[in-house]
Amino acid sequence: MEPWYRSPFRMFQTNLLEFDADMDVEKVLDFIQDFGCDAWLVNGGGILSFYPTKLEHQTRNPYLDKRPSGDLFGDAVEAGHRRGMRVLARMDFSKVSEAVADRHPDWLFVSPKDGGRQVMEGQVSVDPSSAYYQEKLFEVVDEMIDNYPLDGFFFNMFRFAEYDYAKRYHGVSQSESCRRGFAEFSGGKPLPKGPESPHYDLWRTYANEVTRNLSTRIAEHIKRRRPDACLLRSDDLVFFEANNEVGRELWHHHVNERVSAFRTQRPQRPVLCHCVTFIDMPYRIASEQPEHFAQHLIQGISRGANPSTYIMGVPGEIEYQSLGVAKEIVRFHRDNNEVYRGLTPAAHIGLVRPDVLATSMARYNESNAEFRGLYLSLQEKHLPFDVVPMEGIPDMASNGGLKRYSVLIVPDVSGLKPAAVQALDAFVASGGRLLLTGRSGFDENDLAQLAAMPAGRITERTTDPHALKSVYVTERAPEEGRRYFAPVSPVFGAHYRVEAKADSQGRLVFLPQAAYGPPEKSYGHKADGTPAYYLDGAGRVALVPWTVGRSYHELGLSTSRDIVADLVRELLGNDEPLSAELAEHIELTLQHRGNDLVIHLINLSGARRKNYGPHVTIGGGRLRLAGAAPSAKARALVAGTDCEATREGKDLIINLPDIERFEVVLIQEH
Repeated sequence: MEPWYRSPFRMFQTNLLEFDADMDVEKVLDFIQDFGCDAWLVNGGGILSFYPTKLEHQTRNPYLDKRPSGDLFGDAVEAGHRRGMRVLARMDFSKVSEAVADRHPDWLFVSPKDGGRQVMEGQVSVDPSSAYYQEKLFEVVDEMIDNYPLDGFFFNMFRFAEYDYAKRYHGVSQSESCRRGFAEFSGGKPLPKGPESPHYDLWRTYANEVTRNLSTRIAEHIKRRRPDACLLRSDDLVFFEANNEVGRELWHHHVNERVSAFRTQRPQRPVLCHCVTFIDMPYRIASEQPEHFAQHLIQGISRGANPSTYIMGVPGEIEYQSLGVAKEIVRFHRDNNEVYRGLTPAAHIGLVRPDVLATSMARYNESNAEFRGLYLSLQEKHLPFDVVPMEGIPDMASNGGLKRYSVLIVPDVSGLKPAAVQALDAFVASGGRLLLTGRSGFDENDLAQLAAMPAGRITERTTDPHALKSVYVTERAPEEGRRYFAPVSPVFGAHYRVEAKADSQGRLVFLPQAAYGPPEKSYGHKADGTPAYYLDGAGRVALVPWTVGRSYHELGLSTSRDIVADLVRELLGNDEPLSAELAEHIELTLQHRGNDLVIHLINLSGARRKNYGPHVTIGGGRLRLAGAAPSAKARALVAGTDCEATREGKDLIINLPDIERFEVVLIQEH
């Protein structure tokens, strides 16, 4: 029998306030089950213990005295199990009380500014490299396992606290344990104080290694003690929190991107999409915009994640308007439980997502802008794709995951690691196709890293924004520097001249810079024979040596998008049987359930600058499934109706109902 968390489930978290320790457990469970959930994440230990701990480094919640049993967590486990619910413990070791901090100063975050503590509301931040995390945490886990038949754990705030809850920047902890650990990791380099310090990017890697290694130890410990328990944020299950954040640029596809990357690398590993009902930590009482919260849940389940809803306090005490629509979506997932069982990614295009830890933040931000522009290009043209994490490519090469794809797109990622080079070369050698943009495929010395690239090296870099003004690509060279032929696409971000291989094919026309002001002098572009992009002799590897995705992300001109879409279609050929006629505002995701196809159609028409507003009903859409079995049929699960379908030769044409927030089309070929 598989563990319980390998089957679809729906979780609800009550992130309790300290005085909620006397809450009515039965009433809360009534709410959670009516909501459509079958798992409950409730406070266990850490900052405050919601059970009668006997450990000196745990602070027992004083409000437990108001409870007849004196044990909220124990009551929750007993009542939940009696109803057939799963009950998991929320743990947070990021802070300790000032009394514990005074007894153990060696556990604490140390400010690089004044050597002081990081304190908020009487709670003191702890350094993850300290003995509190590395040793004492395990005593708390053992105490809970010894006393309760709980179903799992979640560990919150598992990171080095450079920022506090108020989003104030404090820097890199200068604790003795962090100094020793970084010196050992880096070969004796000094511990940085913040992003402006030398070796900060190396410290980011070190911090990630500390938390990753600790997570592995915790998972192994829990599995030895309680093999059937689930550890959220481990190989058991990926925990992803879908949230908003004041001051962060809104990426409307954030949840879709993140869940897809998790599911693509290891489809057999479940993902929990944990959706936050409030707008941000400083505004925990203000509900997220309902339409935005709906997108968190819909995008998550569209990629095969289990939905989870997170509130502050006891249900009903804070009126979160977003819970109404959330309940509808969670119940839909519950009522279609079997549709979501065993979903696996089904697209034939993989869009590689840059690795945030592989380079400096400045270089990552450039690659990420390229990635997002390419994402939008594929999404708006309804070319089904999965997100492939750059750091997961070697793993996917070894587990067979790359074989699912006909085309991989690598967005302006320079300096590929040897394992990724080997994996991508093998991918092309076995029949796969590559689209490389920007500096992708070139090392730090500007030499080609991949065997089948249509160019051997970069000969000239242009990254100065002023040097790229009035630089274009087009389909036809201008006449006499004054007559231009559409489409004309601006080159934004970066352009690289390359030394093409003898058998490469050049496409489109590159127009070097010409005068652009004053208007009387704005003319004179002359093509110098440089193509806009190249294909290798076999037509399997395309190199676009400029940031075409970033151009679309920043400027939004469909001419840039269409260059991407046309090139991807050429590389893809007939390998993707599904195509769509849909409004640009519909995002399409594609999953397999055995031999069935599960297609989510997400209505993004309500997208606003900082969130989502009410959607517009979209009608008139069609899907085409090439080579469909004669018995194939389609059903729209949200509308609750069979789809009208006709035949054009061997193709099945599916007429879609009107799409409100989303639609799910199940195509069965029995």
